[in-house]
Parts: sequence; structure tokens; C-alpha cells
Amino acid sequence: MNKVSVFSEIGRLEGVILHTPGTEIEQMTPDTIQHALYSDILNLKIAQKEYSLFSGVLSSWCETYQVVDLLAKALQDDIVKQDLLKKILERENKKFIYVELMEQSCEQLAKYLIEGYPYKEGIHPVEFKEKRFVLEPLYNLFFTRDASSSAYDQVIIHSMRTTVRDRESFIMECIFRNVFQTEIINPKLISPEATTEGGDCLIANDDTLFIGNGLRTNAKGIEFMTNWYAARKPKQRILVQQLPQTRDSFIHLDMVFNFLDKDKCIAYEPLICKKNTQYTTTVIDIDHGNITYKEYPCFMDATKSLGFDLKPIACGGDDLWNQEREQWHSGANFFCMGEGKIIGYARNTHTIDNLNNNGFEVIDAQDVVSGKIDLKTKDKFVVTVQASELPRGCGGARCMTMPIRRQSVNWK
Repeated sequence: MNKVSVFSEIGRLEGVILHTPGTEIEQMTPDTIQHALYSDILNLKIAQKEYSLFSGVLSSWCETYQVVDLLAKALQDDIVKQDLLKKILERENKKFIYVELMEQSCEQLAKYLIEGYPYKEGIHPVEFKEKRFVLEPLYNLFFTRDASSSAYDQVIIHSMRTTVRDRESFIMECIFRNVFQTEIINPKLISPEATTEGGDCLIANDDTLFIGNGLRTNAKGIEFMTNWYAARKPKQRILVQQLPQTRDSFIHLDMVFNFLDKDKCIAYEPLICKKNTQYTTTVIDIDHGNITYKEYPCFMDATKSLGFDLKPIACGGDDLWNQEREQWHSGANFFCMGEGKIIGYARNTHTIDNLNNNGFEVIDAQDVVSGKIDLKTKDKFVVTVQASELPRGCGGARCMTMPIRRQSVNWK
């Protein structure tokens, strides 16, 4: 397989890792949804139908990979299989199931590691009976963005903020080491207190990162990233945006800002465009090991100082009421398949109208999947996915994608 190469958020997408929601998201109850990091229980059948439209559009555009298939491929090597199981079981204190899991086929083990390993009466400790699983399901895996993210020709294996997602990072590290043979950046190994997640990391261009600092990515994580690049690249710039810690819709930077094109972005205006808010915007400049910091009145001022001339298109349109409502359901979380070629949820109607008014042709995902419309004949567009269940998982199109290859962008 080709090496990882992602030097922007907007270059034409050539390869992306997905995970179709499976039985793991059916294992939540009202008592466990908070532990699983959800705010509601999803209907699997409807979620899968919606996801098939989303993945169908991407499959018509580029090469797509499923996590479960990549994991099964990696597990074909017995040494890899042993190593991954030992890491997971030691981390989750479940070493007693090592032998029985080693006996599983690669395909079955991959499913168990994702969907959960069921409790067996008379075999497993009775303390797991009520939970029904010895290994907990990975409720959040269809948000493939968070546990790992491509950064240029490397992959960051993120140090997740919550332990319920640790196994996701182990799985993605296994895949990238053994299937893609990619160089790994792992903050946790060097800075144990650091936390980072992929939704907070945007690859602006080949020497600029945008990083959110909030509920999931902490100051230690940003310090690690700064020191990592200071030791390895002569020049690197990192824009750090502080995020509110008041509700789940603000968990990542990509929930309030995303690139749409070289000259356009989607933004939640109250946070991204308003000057002198309580949430700081800082640019870290790395120049041959020297590190300097400068604060800016707002995010958009900082982007301009870095050479980006971006017109912000408001999530939710002009009305603050609609902005708040649509940001809640990932109205700013669009995913670029190429320059000016984006995909997101149809339910955010005011946002979609605003995009249309700014030159984006609105295309229904169903028309793409059915073959009625060929995206490769279109210039600037937004593909809209009819979805009611997927947004309730607290993530959008960018959250559900982990790009591994993009074409380069000519920024001139």
C-alpha cells in the first residue's frame, strides 16, 4: 500500500480509512451512555443506512479502507497478534483471556477487538456477567479521526483523553506500523500527561498546523507537538485555539472550524470570528529550534498573519439562534474531498443554504451513490447526507474520516 501523504486539509483525496458502525454501538444503555461518551442511544439500522450513503460517496471518489479489514490483515503475523493482544489486555487488566483470543482467526479477533468480547457463563469471572462483555465494545470507532491522524508523511497515534478509547489507539498504531509501514508520532510514550485527539489537529499546509486546546487536547499535548517539530523541522508554525469546555459540541477544533478551499472556510462565528473573546488564539513560531509565541485578537486574524486569505462562511447562517442549533449537530464539521469539494449533513439547512449562496452546488448523496451524478464532472459542491442518527453520536463528516493520502495543493 502507498505511504501516508497528507499535507493539507483540502488536497484531492486519494485514500481514507473508515469504520462502518456495527453492533458495538448497540451495546449502550441509558446507564452507560455517558461512560461511552454519547448523549443518546443510536438506532443501528438507521445509522448504518445513513452511513452507507456517506461511505458510498467517498468510495465513488477515492480508495476507501475499513478498519476491521486492515486490522485482520495486520493480525496475520503471529508476532503482531501477540504484541497487540498483550498491550490491550495489560492496559485493560484482562490478561486471563489471552489464550482464548490467540486461538481466534485474524478476522474473528479483529471483530472481537472492535465489537467487544462477550462474557461466557462458567468460563469468565462472574463480575463481567452484568456488563455482558469481558472486552468492552469500541462505541466510538466510527469516528476514525480521533485515535490517529495523518500529519504530512507520518501518523500521530493520539493519547486519548478518556480510557474508554485507549484500545482504538492501539489498533490504529498496529495498522499503521504493520500494514502501511508508517513512521509513528506517539505523544504518550514521551509525555505521559499529554493528551491529543485528531479532531483537534488540522493540517493547514506543509509548515502550518492548527490545533484546538480544550476538552480533549491539553496544554501538555500541545507542548509535546511543539517540541517534536522544533527538534525535527527547521520551520513550523502552530496556531492554537482555546476551546470552551462547557458542552460536547465543542470537544474538538473541527467542530467550530474547517477548511473548504484555499480561500474559504466554515466557521462557528461566535468563537472563530469574534475578536477579544475569553478564548485565546496563539501562534507558535518554530524557527531552527527557536520557539516564540504571539497572541491574536481572534482566530481569523491569526490565520491572516500566517498567510491564509480565508472567507469565513458561517455555520448556521447569519442568525445566532440557528448558528447555535446547527453547530450542535456538526454544522461546521464538513470534510474536504478536494478543493471546494465537500461533504456534510443535510439537516443543517441554514448552513447548506449559506454554502449554496457562496457558490457551492448542493448535491444529494443519494444521487451520487445511485450513479445519477458523477462528482468528477463537478467543480465546487457540497454533498449532503440525509442523516438523523449519525449526528446524535456528536460528530460529523470530518470526524468519520481518517485520510491517508491527498494530492498536493498549489497555494499560489
